[in-house]
Amino acid sequence: MSQQNLFNTTAFQTDGSPIRAKIMGIGGAGLSLVDGLRLDGFDAVRTVALDVDVAALSDSIASEKVALGRRLTRGMGTGGEPSLGRKAAEEDRTLIRKHLDGVDLIFLLAGLGGGTGGGVAPEVAKLARDAGALVFAFCPLPFSWEKQRHKLAEDALADLRKFANAVVPLPNDSLLQVGGPDASALECFAQAGRNVSCGISSICSLVFRKGMIDVDFAHIRKAFNLRSGRTLFGIGEGQGEDALRQALRDLLLCPMLHLPDVSRAADVLLITVTGSPGMSMAALQQVAAGIREEFKAGEHVVFGAHVDENMGDRVEICVLGATDLEAGAPVADVAPDAAPVLTASPKAAKRGRGAHTSKLKRAAKRKPR
Repeated sequence: MSQQNLFNTTAFQTDGSPIRAKIMGIGGAGLSLVDGLRLDGFDAVRTVALDVDVAALSDSIASEKVALGRRLTRGMGTGGEPSLGRKAAEEDRTLIRKHLDGVDLIFLLAGLGGGTGGGVAPEVAKLARDAGALVFAFCPLPFSWEKQRHKLAEDALADLRKFANAVVPLPNDSLLQVGGPDASALECFAQAGRNVSCGISSICSLVFRKGMIDVDFAHIRKAFNLRSGRTLFGIGEGQGEDALRQALRDLLLCPMLHLPDVSRAADVLLITVTGSPGMSMAALQQVAAGIREEFKAGEHVVFGAHVDENMGDRVEICVLGATDLEAGAPVADVAPDAAPVLTASPKAAKRGRGAHTSKLKRAAKRKPR
């Protein structure tokens, strides 16, 4: 996915908007994601770095920096103990509230396997919700073979889901699928970071940008109100004469939609389509209807479409959905482990993406008019 087009922040500006947004990176993984956004040119939304480790915080290039738990840890980190991170957040609740004051939309980026991310993120999400903000969280998870850290992350994920409007888990186990079988470790992590960036950029485009089909912030807030269960998150890209069809197929094969904990149904679904001025209304309707049917969307479907002349003949689709987390969810509502791709474009096959048969695949085969 092109970095040049992904972060076209001139397409939306937050200055002058009554809606205030912030991106908050918590702990080591969160700071890395925030710094990646800044390095890639995403500067339309203010970034805040929060950490107990003062040394790590000093290296961050976030717009604002917040050191937590100085009296508790003397700036030396949590040693991987979420309880220390939680106490650090409780110690500095007033400071955290100051950075949340008047903010309507919060993006939390935090690795849940560490003491700071796992302990602080749920506390920040709670304070943000109490302050009236809409909270979307993107959270890397440890490898499954990291038994102790993985268990800590699962506990932190359950806590975070109590307060965030939508939580997107990003398991390290999926990095091979995300980057492809021939990618280096660095390339895999970089691609995972770009996926997070694309999700944030898509939501910000809906909120701050005028488009072909606009969505106001009140609509998004209403749709995601009190939703904090399983989520689905996927990205698709197409190029050329059949760009929309290719983007649908690419979305269908997205590894993020084939993780074991991903929901296959959504009470609320957010769909963003960005492309060239040549996109037809009939094709956009086909995209929206097919995706809604595929994910068994409820009454709350938020759909936005934007024209970006800088994209040339490319089209990007991003979906974010959430559903109530219920104990013993039906197996049919949880995505299976990714299977080998049977029929895919060379680009998707190279990525090693999994596929599943669906009505959306049949819809993708129909050439948009």
